[in-house]
Amino acid sequence: MNKPSWSGAFEAPKDVSWRTTIPPKSEPGEKLIISGTVYFPDGKTPAKDVIVYVYHTNNKGIYPKKGNESGHGKYHGYLRGWMKTDTNGKYEFETIRPAPYETHDGEPAHIHYTIEHPEYPEYWLTGLWFSDDPRVASYLDKIERDGGLSNITTLTKADNNILRGSRNIILQKFTD
Repeated sequence: MNKPSWSGAFEAPKDVSWRTTIPPKSEPGEKLIISGTVYFPDGKTPAKDVIVYVYHTNNKGIYPKKGNESGHGKYHGYLRGWMKTDTNGKYEFETIRPAPYETHDGEPAHIHYTIEHPEYPEYWLTGLWFSDDPRVASYLDKIERDGGLSNITTLTKADNNILRGSRNIILQKFTD
C-alpha cells in the first residue's frame, strides 16, 4: 500500500489521555460516545501510544468555529479531540452526533480520523459512518482507506439517551 499524500501536524496536547470529551456542555445535539481498540498490523496485538485525532461537524453539518482557531482548528473547527491509546490499545471520546454536510454530494454524516504511532507515520482513515444513515449504501464504493476494519458503526441508545458506537482500527504499513 502506498503512503497517503496527506500529512499535517497533529498539534496534539502533551498530556493526551486514552479518553476525551470534545464538545462544550452547551453544544446542542445528541450525546455520542465512540470507543474502540487500535491493533498492530497482525490484527490481534493491541497498539499502545497511538495518537487518534478526530473531528466532525456540528448538528447542522458545519465545522463550528469560535474565531480564535489556529493550525488545523481553522479548518476543523472546535469539535475535535485527541486521544492516546492505553496499554490495551483502547481509546474513547464523548461528543455529539454530527450531521452531514449542508452543501455536499450526499456524503454520509461522519467523524474524521487521523492516526499516528512512533513506528507508523501519520495518516487519515475514511470517516466513521453510521449504519442508520441512508446515504451510507450509495457511498460504499467511495471508501478510500478503511483502517483494516469496517468504518461503519451501529449506534445503540442506552437508558440515559446516550448513543454508543465503536470503531476498531488496524494500523497500516505504507510504502514510499
